[in-house]
Amino acid sequence: MYIPHLRKLRKAKRENAKPLEKEVAKALYDLETGHKTLRTCLPRFHINTAKEIEAKHLTKKGLVILYPLRYLMLVRKVQKVLTAELEKRFPGRCVLLIAQRKVIKRPQDVYKRQKVRRSMTRTAVDEGILTDLLFPADAVAKRWRFRPDGSKLLKVYLDSRDKKKAESRLAVVGQVYKKLVHRNISFGFMWNPKLQQVAHK
Repeated sequence: MYIPHLRKLRKAKRENAKPLEKEVAKALYDLETGHKTLRTCLPRFHINTAKEIEAKHLTKKGLVILYPLRYLMLVRKVQKVLTAELEKRFPGRCVLLIAQRKVIKRPQDVYKRQKVRRSMTRTAVDEGILTDLLFPADAVAKRWRFRPDGSKLLKVYLDSRDKKKAESRLAVVGQVYKKLVHRNISFGFMWNPKLQQVAHK
């Protein structure tokens, strides 16, 4: 039996799709057929998978939607509207759209290592994931903090102009980033970049 909204999932997922993936696919199909702004963009768009990430100290859950990297620029154009509409359909969840990237294992041979594209290195993929999570806010500075016990903490500073629209989502973003990348992260807002003065959250 053909179900129209399942075409918003990749072919390999359609037969054995999870309930959450079906819900997201249905929401995308409804937006494609009924939303004025998204009607022109979503017909070419589908997702790879959808995951729910939660933490004990957070009131909201993170709904992570992974889509093919080739749709990155298409999603960027309508991401604000698409995120807002999906959050209406999934109350109590913070919707995060992430382009699915591939990491190539670093080869031992020095000559083969030169052939690995930078966009497929672990560092570039982690940076891309963070950019997707923070969009439309921009990270204006990053600092690594090395603790006495040997652990590391990535401190990311955002533009203070993005504080109102980004601050409520940062706790969920931090947990999702830690779950995907396995790195601790904290956020602050830089209110005077010229003087490198930082107003911490």
